Amino acid sequence: MDEAADRIGDRGYEQLRRAAETHRADLVLRLGAEVGLRPAEMTAVRLADITEFEGHLLLSVRDDGEVVREAYLPESVEHDMRKYTNAAGKADDEPLFAVSPRRLQMLVSEVADRATDTAPHLQGISSRDLRWRFAASLLDNGVPPDIVCALGGWDRLDRLDPLLDEPDRGTIVAAVEGSGGRTTQGAPQRNVDWIGAVSEGLAAAATGEAIAATLCDHLTETAGFEFAWLAERTGDGLTPRATAAIGETAVKEQIDTHIESVTAPLDVGEVRVVDDSTGPVALVPLVRENAVSGIIGVGTSEGLTDAERTVLSALGVQVGHAQIAAERKRLLLADTVTEIELHCADKRTFTAGISAALQCTVELTGVVPVAGQSLLYYLMVKGASADAILSYADTDEGVTDARLLEEHSDGVLLEVVVTDTPALQLVERGGRIRSVTAADGVATIAVELPGEADIRPTVDAVTDAYPETSLAAKRQTERAAETDAGFRDRLSDRLSDRQETVLRAAYHSGYFEWPRGSTAEELADSLDVSSPTLHNHLRKAQQKVLTAFFDDRPTEPRRPAGN
Repeated sequence: MDEAADRIGDRGYEQLRRAAETHRADLVLRLGAEVGLRPAEMTAVRLADITEFEGHLLLSVRDDGEVVREAYLPESVEHDMRKYTNAAGKADDEPLFAVSPRRLQMLVSEVADRATDTAPHLQGISSRDLRWRFAASLLDNGVPPDIVCALGGWDRLDRLDPLLDEPDRGTIVAAVEGSGGRTTQGAPQRNVDWIGAVSEGLAAAATGEAIAATLCDHLTETAGFEFAWLAERTGDGLTPRATAAIGETAVKEQIDTHIESVTAPLDVGEVRVVDDSTGPVALVPLVRENAVSGIIGVGTSEGLTDAERTVLSALGVQVGHAQIAAERKRLLLADTVTEIELHCADKRTFTAGISAALQCTVELTGVVPVAGQSLLYYLMVKGASADAILSYADTDEGVTDARLLEEHSDGVLLEVVVTDTPALQLVERGGRIRSVTAADGVATIAVELPGEADIRPTVDAVTDAYPETSLAAKRQTERAAETDAGFRDRLSDRLSDRQETVLRAAYHSGYFEWPRGSTAEELADSLDVSSPTLHNHLRKAQQKVLTAFFDDRPTEPRRPAGN
């Protein structure tokens, strides 16, 4: 069991809530520990996002205005939300908290500091620990890990590994006996355990076509559904891309027969069931970039349980993410790239704002994308003191965390987690940040985009969000050849996205230096993961790097030139 989750047991949670001096502080604790929200998600919470389903309350969780998932909302928390809203004089469609995510993080830390007077073990409790408590409580109550992932917004099942105990022999035997031993005979007994196998299959698929085929195969062979198909929107209709246990002609007939249901708008997270001549068919929205781009059809003669609805809904989002990642990887492997340079004078961005406020210069030494929601910047700042820089970062609403790594005679090296920057939009659209510098209130961002991509939509999206940003230069060039390209290709195939993220962050933060520039605990906090999860990813990544270096070299000895 994860140490942080264990520290906030029922008793510790009561002590923490007693230390909250305001209604707002208590509500923030409850939204984290009982609903599983991140601070950034709390800032978007409104009463208007509460819905009722079969006597239960659900909360639509929003990210940048778009619904990304539904969370289960205890009635007592909903009561406190309405009480707080009424006391604050807010409308139902108005966010509960008019503060930054950083401020909510600080609020939790302040409550934890007060609680340590009577409960020293709560020292250092953060908003991340509240979410671990949320997950641990659900798992202790028998909620399957995949459902916990869907409710809490974790993208992978292995994120919950620190909370799961390794089953002993008795547990394994009891589980098999409880299923009646039906592993190969009799009618399929569907549950939601198959989501792990589907996730692994999607991660291994390299193209959009392979992703669609893998999904359909797993839904029929692993999950036990009658049939499955995936169709993407083309114009006003749907075009089948993959099928399993059903022919493409039959899929087209189903689409034509239920044209109103399959073409009527589906909300993100909604699962619609229609009655077909073959039996009930579940229509699951395929979600790409917060928009429905297609339908996943699933034959379900036994109907759907609530758990299956939740998992299928989350799967529609996961498949969309996998398709986007595959497309971006294909474009990034293209022979040509487009290099663009942007000038940004928007003071909302940390680099431009701090260079103007403190009359300093800023240079990016490394960058690591974190979960698609923020960038981990490693910055060398010259011309300002560490105290002044950290004080500025603490008041910047686009910064969720900042810490000092090293002080040099000519500058300060910092790690900064930024959520409000043009660079994040560029990365989300497949860009690779080459450099960021800032001076006199203007940040210069150099980015490399896939050569096949149309840069105009990307540039327009950035300039719309940051009006004081302009395109300063553009050129297309051949991708530079590297002598270690084969080594990098092998690593790219072996390392998961999470392992590469952790490895990059560890390198840039000085984790591998002596003395270390960052501890494992500091690195875990920056990446929003637990310390055991960080060590797990780091060990696996290092093993793959060393394997590629030592074991995958050519077996034939090199011959001297000219022989």
